[in-house]
Amino acid sequence: MPTVNQTQVFERPPQGVRKIVLATNIAETSITIDDVVYVVDCGQVKEKSFDITNNLATLQPVWISKASAKQRRGRAGRVQPGVCFHLFSQLKESKMQEYQLPEILRTPLEELCLQIKV
Repeated sequence: MPTVNQTQVFERPPQGVRKIVLATNIAETSITIDDVVYVVDCGQVKEKSFDITNNLATLQPVWISKASAKQRRGRAGRVQPGVCFHLFSQLKESKMQEYQLPEILRTPLEELCLQIKV
């Protein structure tokens, strides 16, 4: 999406118009949108990992960590009252990992080394 469109997320909508923002997990920590009142959290993220069978990197949907759920919950109501709706049960959340496994531990470094060398 072009930068000019990305910056529209920070603009207030006209009176009587509801703004809906669909975001990737970058919105967990990198930005604050002042007028966010509700967050709907699906509880998943596409995570890069290495498929040993096919010898290639893939993006797979996986459950988020407890830390990510907390960050997503914190996006609602940063500057005004807000609510977060998680689309997963408390039982599911209790079974989530505390933190995501870092990408450096999920993927081989050969591709990165080749990119740096070029």
